[in-house]
Amino acid sequence: MTGKRRMIRKWGMTLVGLVMLVAGPAMAAPKQIVADLSNSRVDITSSYHGTELLLFGAYEGMPGDDIILVVQGPATDIIQRRKAKRAGIWVNVETKVWQEAPSFYHVFATDSLPSIADEEALSNATVSPLAGGLTFIADRDDAANGHGGGEKPASSGPAIAGDPEQQNNLRRNMEANGLWQVLPSSIVTQQDMLFRASLSLPSNIPTGDYSVRVLHFRDGVALSERTTDMNVRKAGLSALIYRFAHDYSALYGIFAIIFAVASGWLAAVAFRRK
Repeated sequence: MTGKRRMIRKWGMTLVGLVMLVAGPAMAAPKQIVADLSNSRVDITSSYHGTELLLFGAYEGMPGDDIILVVQGPATDIIQRRKAKRAGIWVNVETKVWQEAPSFYHVFATDSLPSIADEEALSNATVSPLAGGLTFIADRDDAANGHGGGEKPASSGPAIAGDPEQQNNLRRNMEANGLWQVLPSSIVTQQDMLFRASLSLPSNIPTGDYSVRVLHFRDGVALSERTTDMNVRKAGLSALIYRFAHDYSALYGIFAIIFAVASGWLAAVAFRRK
C-alpha cells in the first residue's frame, strides 16, 4: 500500500504541475518542466539483476520541440590500462587515471542528438560525459614501477588534459561496459505537453547519488531544465557484507581465509567418503 500511495502522490504532483502549465500561465513560469521518477531509490540486493524506472512529466511545448534526459552517476576516478608483450608475457605498460569522471552516464532523447542541436549547444548544456573535458594522471611502464598487479597506481604527477582520441577511447570502454550510453528516440511525448521514458538500469550500476536532468530544446536551443535526484544503494545481506569488508578489512580477510580452508576441508571429506 505504501508503494501505491507514493505512486498516486507522484502522479498527483505531475498533474498539478500540468494544470499550472496549461491552465494558469500567470502562476507558472514560461517554458517550465515538471518531472518525477516512479522510484527515486534503487536498492542493490544479492538478487539484483538490473531494474527499470519510469520518468514522467509535463512541459510547455510546441510541435517540433525535443526532450533530452541525462542520468548521471557520482564522479569517480576511472583507471584505463594499456597492455603490451614483454618477454612473451602480457603486462601493463601504461595507465591513465581519469579524474572525476562520471561513473554512469545515460542519455535519453526524443530524436538523435545531432538532430536536436549542434555540438556546441549540446556541450554548453553539458549533454555529454566529456562535455566539461576530462584530465588524467599518466603512469608509464607499470611493470617496472610495480603496478602490474591491478592496484591503482600511486602516481602524483601532473594532470593532463585528454585529447579527443584518448577521450574517445575512454568512451568506447565505458560504453562496452554499459555505463555510458546514448539512446535516441527513447522518450515518448504526447500532444507537446506530456513525456515519459523507461530508464533501464544495468546490473553493474555504481552506488551513490545520481542526478536526473530533463532538458527542453526548441530549434537547437535549450529553453529550460529540471533536475531530480536518485539514490542507488546496497541493501540486505550484500550491504552488510560490503560494509563489514570496508569497515573491518583485516577481520574480513581472516574470515575469508578461514571460510576457504573450511570449505576445502569439507569438500575433501565429502569426496573421500564417496
